[in-house]
Amino acid sequence: MTVLPTAHWAVLGKTPQSLDDYDVIGSSTGALSKAEFSDWLKSFSSGTVEPKALPRVAASHFSRGGESWLGLSLQTKPESQDGFHRPYTMTWHVCLRWEQVSKTPISYRALYEALQRKDFSGESPFRLSLRDYDPPRLAGVANATARRAAALLLTGRPVCVVRAELPMEQRLDFLDAVAALLPYGMRSGLAVSTWTNSASRHRIRLSFAEVAPAHGAWELPWERDVPHDLPPEARLYEQELAQYEHDGLTRLIRRLAALGRPLDLDSETDRAEALMRVREHTAISLASSVKQVLPESLDSLARADEVRLHELNAHLSQALDRVTDDDRPAYRDIVKRNLTRLPDRLAGSPTTETFFGILLRLLYGPALHRHDLENLCLDLGGLREVPRPLARALKAASARCDPLVKLLITYLIGDAGMRQQLLSNMTVEELLHLIGRSRDATVLDSVLRELGGRGDRKEVAQQLHRHRYLVKPISACLGDAGMEHHRSILQLSRGRLLLPGDVKEIFEALDETPPQAFMLAIVAESGRGTGAALLSGLTAHALRQLGLEGPIKREIEDGLTRMTAPALTRALRSPRRLFGGRLPATTSSQTGRIRTVQDSLRRHFPTPLTESDVEAALDRLEHPAPLADLLAIMAESGPGTAPTLIYWLAHRAVAQLNSRLTAESLADIDQGLQRMTGPRRALPLVWRSHRGQA
Repeated sequence: MTVLPTAHWAVLGKTPQSLDDYDVIGSSTGALSKAEFSDWLKSFSSGTVEPKALPRVAASHFSRGGESWLGLSLQTKPESQDGFHRPYTMTWHVCLRWEQVSKTPISYRALYEALQRKDFSGESPFRLSLRDYDPPRLAGVANATARRAAALLLTGRPVCVVRAELPMEQRLDFLDAVAALLPYGMRSGLAVSTWTNSASRHRIRLSFAEVAPAHGAWELPWERDVPHDLPPEARLYEQELAQYEHDGLTRLIRRLAALGRPLDLDSETDRAEALMRVREHTAISLASSVKQVLPESLDSLARADEVRLHELNAHLSQALDRVTDDDRPAYRDIVKRNLTRLPDRLAGSPTTETFFGILLRLLYGPALHRHDLENLCLDLGGLREVPRPLARALKAASARCDPLVKLLITYLIGDAGMRQQLLSNMTVEELLHLIGRSRDATVLDSVLRELGGRGDRKEVAQQLHRHRYLVKPISACLGDAGMEHHRSILQLSRGRLLLPGDVKEIFEALDETPPQAFMLAIVAESGRGTGAALLSGLTAHALRQLGLEGPIKREIEDGLTRMTAPALTRALRSPRRLFGGRLPATTSSQTGRIRTVQDSLRRHFPTPLTESDVEAALDRLEHPAPLADLLAIMAESGPGTAPTLIYWLAHRAVAQLNSRLTAESLADIDQGLQRMTGPRRALPLVWRSHRGQA
């Protein structure tokens, strides 16, 4: 399609035998006056141009009343002399409103060719017949020097190409190519010229000259090495452009031509936007390329075409740093649909290992995370097992992963040696942190085995205390089935049966009421006389959980003191005033429930409660028993009743976890109860533990 924009024009020069200086001797009327044309053309003068540099073509820009213009000038060789017998040149200038230029991209070459066909006479603007913007032609001209020039312009300094003995039209094509490697909107402030006089100061940003000017321009030798002191912004832009050639470069130029919003080369923000726009295109291009290449790679893998797979690996690797998280689901879907098998002949191939290494980064990013390993099993479901090349790729990828993912990789690839080396190099703190993060029973077992082999038991005990005995992580991954793991933790922390002081320390380390499995673990691992400590710890957590303070709290604590006192110290309970005459209590609903249960107990039993009374009261509780009800019974209990409550709590916990407990565990709980509270009737078990009494 031929573009026919309306152009205004002017002619700068002299008339034969004239004694006047250079001025506008003819122009179109309307939008711009002769004076404005004169200011425009003279402001972009590049000094006296030697005859050998003519004809000269230059593009420039102008603003008037907030309206921007783009112009192109042709300065021809002298054909006449002025009144002083001096040869003079003529400059033919056409200009277009930027509003027109931005809608349909126009090349400098197209303007130059259209200008040559026009008759600069009369006073009316004329239409220019411009050939279409031609990205393939511009891509063919954009050599390495053009890439460097475009990159250097983004430093904000002018660029001067030197030592280029080229015809004028070839220089013009080069200027066109450089401009095409920048967002099109930058032409609104880009002045270029096929030749400049370096001895004169000028506003030309990109030009050719014999030598570079001494006023801050980049000197760029024609088809020579890039200057050594390239700043980062230029180096990055050149690296982006260097990725494109042939059709890829054509597509980039077409994309940049669509970016018509004016950009200012003097603005650091606008220059940064140029890099951002090219990177956006790179990301889009690479994503599209991966979608085409990845299925072919998987097909080459299935056909055992190692040569082709090697070639495709090179293409895929170029996209690794540009793939975004938004692209990955599509790639994963391609793999799910196309990865079917790995031929035996490629099982030991380095090319296949490289492919799987690239594939891991394409699908999951530079570093694998835990959820990536879970997705991996789904995405590579076409492989019945982890093949050797994938195992080696995963092992290599583990170097970029955190310790937990490294450990999980060892399970996935079945490398016990790697796993043991990883665990043995970790500190106790790191191992416990691993359990806290993993919430995985397999990881838990491995770490516990490693901790069990550590010689410094004191450090292990201190770290377990700091990590609250891993109650939450174990409960999260094993739930009610975690009692044996809780026991392993307690054994690691002490190396013996628990003493009363140990039980107290354990409860002080916890930040909430422990789960049933942990309480039973304490029972199974407790030594003689620890019942009071267990009941005290449970009571303290219950009081905090219900937020009880004031008189009700003191009554419960008094009851606890009586319960844990020897039964021989039984004494009549001090008389109490009626309910309405008690000291003010907290107004919580829990306090009200406790008071209600206390009143009910007094109506049914003489107080303080005896062991048989406590047992009868406990048996009347619903399941699960509300904490408030248990605390009410404690507040009304007499001396020596603690064992009854402890046994009842253990019975309820065993009933809840029974299907999760082994026969040995149940017997150990029974023996622990008898050590804690003294000989009593055993739990209803028909087996015995092989563990001895403490």
